[in-house]
Amino acid sequence: MNVAIAPWRVQNSDALARIFRAMATEQTTSTNLPSSAKENLEVLSRFKDGEEAQISGLQLAIERISRFLGSPAYFAFAVVFIGLWIAVNAFGMRHGWRHVDAPPFFWLQGWVSCNALLLTVAVLIRQNRMAQVAEHRAHLALQINLLTEQKVTKTLQIIDELRRDLPTLRGRPDAEVTEMSKPADTHALMHAIKQKQEDR
Repeated sequence: MNVAIAPWRVQNSDALARIFRAMATEQTTSTNLPSSAKENLEVLSRFKDGEEAQISGLQLAIERISRFLGSPAYFAFAVVFIGLWIAVNAFGMRHGWRHVDAPPFFWLQGWVSCNALLLTVAVLIRQNRMAQVAEHRAHLALQINLLTEQKVTKTLQIIDELRRDLPTLRGRPDAEVTEMSKPADTHALMHAIKQKQEDR
């Protein structure tokens, strides 16, 4: 059985190594993606690497443990362990073994409670870090949106000025363009959103 599986593992590891080498040299993306998309992917990759570089060793270990504890393999292990614990202790009670965890299985309950506590704390620690990362990304998205709004407003102002200079369009004012070319008041907008939420 092991002899049959070993070549398959070697082939898969060789294929994965080729894929990662191709990704590292950007051979697969150089022909398909424009340079702006590559730059955006590089920025996102650097952002993710920067976030992961700030993780401490303890935080990384806790996140790996929480990932394992939330996996289907651990779920199957827990079900099998609990079933075996109950079966072995029930068998031991019938045969007069010492130190048997009799129903309602207090030792098992203690183990499950400790496991649930550790799992909850590990998940909360991971969620706190993910919430911080999400907050940083939301702040970055807000900054980019504000910058985009400023650029669009400036573009509309330039277009409106050009429209006024054209002799054929000089006498036809466009109220919508004039309104849209005004910069957005972010403070007033935030106040209006808060007021709307409070009124609900």
